[in-house]
Amino acid sequence: MEMDGTAPPNANTPMPPPAPAAKPGQSNAVIGWIVGGVALCLVLLIIVFFCGTCFFLSAIFKSGEFGGRGVGLIEISGVLASNSEGLTGGTSSQSVVVQLQNALKDSRIRSVLIRIDSPGGTPAAAQEIYEEIMRVKVSKPVIVSIGDLGASAAYYLASAANVIYALPDSDVGSIGVILEIPNIQGLEDKIGVHWFIYTQGQYKDIGSPLRPPTPAESAIIQQQMTVAYNHFIEGVAAGRHMSASKVRDLATGLTFPGTEAKALGLIDALGNYQVALTRAGRLGGIKGEVRAIPLLQRGALGIFSELLTTFKDLSNNLNKLLHGTGVDQSTPVKQ
Repeated sequence: MEMDGTAPPNANTPMPPPAPAAKPGQSNAVIGWIVGGVALCLVLLIIVFFCGTCFFLSAIFKSGEFGGRGVGLIEISGVLASNSEGLTGGTSSQSVVVQLQNALKDSRIRSVLIRIDSPGGTPAAAQEIYEEIMRVKVSKPVIVSIGDLGASAAYYLASAANVIYALPDSDVGSIGVILEIPNIQGLEDKIGVHWFIYTQGQYKDIGSPLRPPTPAESAIIQQQMTVAYNHFIEGVAAGRHMSASKVRDLATGLTFPGTEAKALGLIDALGNYQVALTRAGRLGGIKGEVRAIPLLQRGALGIFSELLTTFKDLSNNLNKLLHGTGVDQSTPVKQ
């Protein structure tokens, strides 16, 4: 019997198979992937927000809108050379110059303190730092604090600073030039090793450790050392505002204890690192506690230290603003 004009289903016609039910494990895996993806996106957003906030805060502090003022700290230790850091354990003049330039550009840095513990190094390295100190101190005071030793090239660069501090028994000075050429000719004969050297140019192998220098070579070396020696004397005289003749009288190669160095005019005052840091802060117009800001930040530790310093400064200055004490806006003092 037909009611709607359609044929009744045939009993012999096969029915389509039912759709397979989803397995419980598959549903959990899909949900897990979704939750994991959402969590990953949230973590990435948090990281981006945190990094952006840190960058923003750091930019604010470096722009000088808030406090965070301090004394830029540069450390010079070991043998000084143009690019020796990490190779000999000494200090690279290239690194020091970059730090001085950063101090000049950073508005947080009100003055610079150079801490020295060095026997010296190459004349060129000392000259490179000397010239940069002379340039920086036009805008920001530069103070030197000598620890155990500030001799030869280390004293050369120190003489460019506005103020030099040392301890009563620090070794200071050693104005002079030295060149050491070993001679292993006897050892060479003893162990049966011989070198054959071929050169173009009469003095190409001058200073060779395999033979004594000729009289002509000795005269050339001495003349070149005299040039460097005179540059040393002229640099100290200009930096310390002394006559060249007085510096020449002191340029015997000897170091002097801090008390004697002060009497001779090679340093300005006796005092330890903290005394020098406080003086640097005062010359930079900083009132109250003076903090040192290391200008050489290494790797992740340096970044972390910078972030901690930024947040600490933010906390201190918000506290000042809340208590109505304001933020120090003092200006640097030049000497």
